[in-house]
Amino acid sequence: MNENPKKVKIEYCWDGHTLVEECVESFEQLEHRLQELKKRSGELAGKKQCVYTVDVVIENTGRMSVALDENCILMFYDEVDDCYLTSLGNPSAEGFTEALYDFGQLAEQPNKYIVQYNDALAVLKDWIVSKKLNTRISWTDEID
Repeated sequence: MNENPKKVKIEYCWDGHTLVEECVESFEQLEHRLQELKKRSGELAGKKQCVYTVDVVIENTGRMSVALDENCILMFYDEVDDCYLTSLGNPSAEGFTEALYDFGQLAEQPNKYIVQYNDALAVLKDWIVSKKLNTRISWTDEID
């Protein structure tokens, strides 16, 4: 994955106060762990129609928040350039998501930010391997 896989970790806090941090040794391990957490988040969300998120963190580089749903949203923070970007699936999409997304607080998100989960994984893999943001999807710094 990189020269020092200990520098890549995932972080999440689904109970509102306990931060969980896990080191990741390979992209395959990350993908498997995200799939486990995606299943667990669906079970936890229950009737709340909530989509939980996990942050993938590369030390001294940045973090990418990944919504654990087929209708995924990515939020990216570049530590070096101090900039925030959000995935932009369909800029002309109208309305808001049915589910509430938990990016630190529960909120509907504009549908235009939705990308498919498999595309999000591909972007995540490219970012981890190259430390560069892939243009497989579009990004915006303008948040509604």
